[in-house]
Amino acid sequence: MATPSDVRVTRLAPALAGAARRLRLAPGQQSYVGDVACNVELALAAPRCDAMAILRGDDLIGFYRLDYAQTIMARRWLGRATVSLRSFVLDRGVQGRGFGTLAVAACCADLERRRPARRLLALNVHVGNRAALGAYRSAGFVDTGELHAGGGGGPQHLLVRRLGMGEWPP
Repeated sequence: MATPSDVRVTRLAPALAGAARRLRLAPGQQSYVGDVACNVELALAAPRCDAMAILRGDDLIGFYRLDYAQTIMARRWLGRATVSLRSFVLDRGVQGRGFGTLAVAACCADLERRRPARRLLALNVHVGNRAALGAYRSAGFVDTGELHAGGGGGPQHLLVRRLGMGEWPP
């Protein structure tokens, strides 16, 4: 099982972008995550985003995007202090071993250090993605009870996690 010292997060450096584009999804995950290479490109190009690498030692094992623009995660405004977690991917070779929960904890610690004014991390998870729902709940996220249209993917739960001394609801 993974330990907290096994996982760290950092901004996605150009030298790691190719490895991020090649992350492998488990069967059936593409409908939840989309095209990994496209998500990496979008995150690198977006002006109000951080493209982030999940590392185990020096090996890239995952990727995610932090979106600081006004959130589109909910039908209502969640507040200026909200960050959206998007395009979270762990390579299929490390899934199911606790790295996702550790990566989310590292993500939150990184946000609290680099962006202390941010108080809430929000994300959407497809209703059929039971593995992700369980992993995010284990990582401290709370299901708001709101369901949102998920484009072609179908309905999604809105989950939130407090950062630092933030409060929910805001």
